[in-house]
Amino acid sequence: MKTIILSIIFMLNSVMACTQEKNDNLSTINLNLKEITIVPFLTKQNEFIYVDKISFKPVINQHFQTATTFTPTGFAVVSNEKNEYAVVNETGEIIMNYSPYGIDLNVINGLTFYKKNLEYEKKMPFYKWDWNIMGSGIKKEQTYHKTEIGILESKQILLDKDIPYLEDNFYLNFIALDENHIFWNETLYQIKNKKLYKIETNIAELLENKKYLKNTNNSFSIYELNKKKPILNGLIGVDKMLILFNKDNIVLNDINKERFAPEVPKILLDSKNNVYPFPQYDKVFPQKIKKATTAQIDFLRKTTLIYSINNSPYFLLGIFNYDHNVWAYDWLYVDVEGNMLDALESTYNFKVLDQVGNLVWPDRKMIFPDELNTEKWKFGKINSYEGMHNLYIIPIENKEEIRTKGLWNSQTKAWEIKPEYYNISVLDTEQGIYALQKEEKGLFMLYDNKSKKMVSLKKYYAVNSNGLVSVKQNDDETIYYYIDIYSGKEYKED
Repeated sequence: MKTIILSIIFMLNSVMACTQEKNDNLSTINLNLKEITIVPFLTKQNEFIYVDKISFKPVINQHFQTATTFTPTGFAVVSNEKNEYAVVNETGEIIMNYSPYGIDLNVINGLTFYKKNLEYEKKMPFYKWDWNIMGSGIKKEQTYHKTEIGILESKQILLDKDIPYLEDNFYLNFIALDENHIFWNETLYQIKNKKLYKIETNIAELLENKKYLKNTNNSFSIYELNKKKPILNGLIGVDKMLILFNKDNIVLNDINKERFAPEVPKILLDSKNNVYPFPQYDKVFPQKIKKATTAQIDFLRKTTLIYSINNSPYFLLGIFNYDHNVWAYDWLYVDVEGNMLDALESTYNFKVLDQVGNLVWPDRKMIFPDELNTEKWKFGKINSYEGMHNLYIIPIENKEEIRTKGLWNSQTKAWEIKPEYYNISVLDTEQGIYALQKEEKGLFMLYDNKSKKMVSLKKYYAVNSNGLVSVKQNDDETIYYYIDIYSGKEYKED
C-alpha cells in the first residue's frame, strides 16, 4: 500500500497535525475494480507498447514515447514524439486527445479523476509590467498555469482555472467518506451516475467517523454526514485554558501554539466553556483535575501540547524539553475524569505530527529504548509509512561517524533489516517490499522483507512503487521501463 510518509525529528517548534492508525476516512473504496493484466513494455526502439504481463504478447499495437501503468478503472496516460499527452483505455482507444497539457490520474470510489495542467507565459497589460529598477529590462509576461480537473467516465468538469503560477494550485486529493460521498477542495459531494453533486461547502477540515468541521465567520461547527443539525456549534479557537486543582486555578497560556496560524485552531471552546482539543475534537478536556501527584501538577503547569487521543478516554500532554542531548517532548496523560497518569493503561496506535509533518509521538525512546543502544549510536530522523505499523526506518551514526539506515521493529525490539544501508526506500508496506541502496550514489536492489531475500539480482538507478525503474547505459544515457516489484520480472525487450 502506497501511503504518505511520516517522520520523527527532534528539533521542532510546535505541533499542528496528526494521524491515526485506525481511520474511517478512507482515501479510496474498492467498487468492483478489475484486475489489470496488461503492462507498458519497452521495445528496442525505446518506445512503449502494451503487452500481456504474463505472455508478453502485444495487446495494444500503437507505439508511444512514454506510457504509464493502467489505473484499476482501465486508463493510462501516454505521450507521442511531439511530447503531447493523451489518455487511452485498455483497447488503445483515445479517451482524451493528445495535447501539450500534462495529465495525472487518480481513482477514488471507482471514478477516474484527471488533472490537466499547462504552464505558459502570459502577456500582461501595461499596468502589470514588471519594471526592473536595476536596468535589466521590463518583464511584460507572467508565468501562468491553466488547470482542468474532472471525471473521465462522465466527462464532468469540476474545475477549470487559469491563474498566476505562484497564487494557487489544485490537486487530485479526493477523499472517500463512504461509497456515495467524496470530499475535495473544501466541499462535500454526493456521487450520482458517475457525477459529483455539491451538498456542503466551506468545510474547514474532515474528521473521522464521517464528521467534518465547518467554518462560518471564524466560528466552527461539527457536523455528521447526512444530518442537518450540527453536533456542536458556536465553537471558537483559543490558546489558553483554565484548569482547577484543589481550589487552585492553573492557567495554561501557551497551548498548541504554532509558527503559522492554522486554518482550524487546535483548541476549540464552546459557550459553556468546554474545551475540545484537536485532532478530532471528540471529547471535553476535564475542567478539574481530581487525582494527581505534585510532580504531575508541576508538569501540567508547563504543558504546551494537548492532544485528544481518538477512540480512547485519554488526552496526551507534552512539554518540549530543550535540555536533552536530543531535543524531544516529555509526556504525561490525563483521562476525561481528570485523573493524571504517567503512562497509558493500554496501547493506542496514534501518531502526533509537528507543523511540517514530522512525527513527535511515539518518540525515539519509545521506539528504540536507550537500554538497547549498546553501540552508543546517535539517531537521526526516523521515518515510518502508514501501514508499516511497528516498523520504522532508523538512521544511525556509529562511533566512526558513519551514517547508515536500518528497518527496526519496535514490537519485537529487533532489526528487520540491519543498519547497513545508505538508503532504504519503501515500495509496498503490506507486502514488505523495499529498495535497498548499499552506498551513496550506489544502485538499488529489491528486497522482500517477509521472505528475507532479495527479489532479484538486478540493480537500478531508481525504483518507484508502481514498478517504474531507471538504469544508465554505457553512454550514460538514462532509460526508463517497468518491472514487477514482487518478482523482479522486467517488461522490456532484451
